[in-house]
Amino acid sequence: MNTRILVFDDDEATCTLLMKALSAKGYEVQTFNSPKQFPFAYKQQCPCPPNEPCADIIIADIVMPEMGGIEFLKKLKDSGCLPVGQGNVAVISGYLTLQYMTELNDLGIHYFRKPFRLEDIYAWVEKCNTIAGR
Repeated sequence: MNTRILVFDDDEATCTLLMKALSAKGYEVQTFNSPKQFPFAYKQQCPCPPNEPCADIIIADIVMPEMGGIEFLKKLKDSGCLPVGQGNVAVISGYLTLQYMTELNDLGIHYFRKPFRLEDIYAWVEKCNTIAGR
């Protein structure tokens, strides 16, 4: 089974770039311009089968209208959605403050500063796959 990656970013160019780049590497990628577009954003309990993730990897921007990336990832984690909490989640942002980085470290979420290098994203995704045994 292909690695399934969800990308959340209000910047269409970033979504398109990550979709094309990661799809070219053989990953199954789905993009959303807002967490509110994600069908499970407001579920109290994750609708995926127990111990089976809706996606293998999540990449989200921190600053988005309507709902920020950290808030969204916390909601997913609180509802029991995997891979949140398993190290397969990263944020990308041009606004990485020390406060954000500390909070992300406490949550076990990786981060990339915009502009990011695709090689760094590829390496991190491969690391996630290696840890998961894919």
